[in-house]
Amino acid sequence: MDAPLLFLCLMMLMAVVMDGNEDQGSRLRGLWMLSMKDSKQKNKGVPPPHPIRGLVKQQLLYCKVGIGYHLQILSNGTIGGVHEPTEHSFLKLFAMKRGVVGIRGIKSGLYLCMSRDGIAHGAGQFSSDCLFKEILEENHYTTFSSLPHPGIYLALSQKGEVKRGTSVRKHQSCTHFLPRIAR
Repeated sequence: MDAPLLFLCLMMLMAVVMDGNEDQGSRLRGLWMLSMKDSKQKNKGVPPPHPIRGLVKQQLLYCKVGIGYHLQILSNGTIGGVHEPTEHSFLKLFAMKRGVVGIRGIKSGLYLCMSRDGIAHGAGQFSSDCLFKEILEENHYTTFSSLPHPGIYLALSQKGEVKRGTSVRKHQSCTHFLPRIAR
């Protein structure tokens, strides 16, 4: 048994013992079963079916530039901002590893990706361009920089349009997002 799998099993066991809640225990057993299935697939050379695993939070990403905008991923792949949240503003942020996340629009089903030229777009297939480094800044806002293309940041303009990621830096307010739990 490899170290990460052993660690996961121990963490699940500790959570069940400390909590004692049957629902939590059954949920953790389900996660453990998914982990075991993925481990068996890796040994057989079969890729996992989907990058989103486990519990995922439904969130809004709010940018306080201009009048304030919520990031949205439209069904045609367009990225933008809207003042009042719409059905396209609800996003799933999922962790791929520590500090690295993927973002998917719930309504559109598209992943947020950043090209080498700094253009944000929605894509149906998850790829390395869809990985973002999530950084908590000193002002408690979060910035998202492209993992495969360092120095390229996700940003919205004063009008709520997506800005080219190569023309902005992390200290600018147009790159600062506040994750908000959707209710």
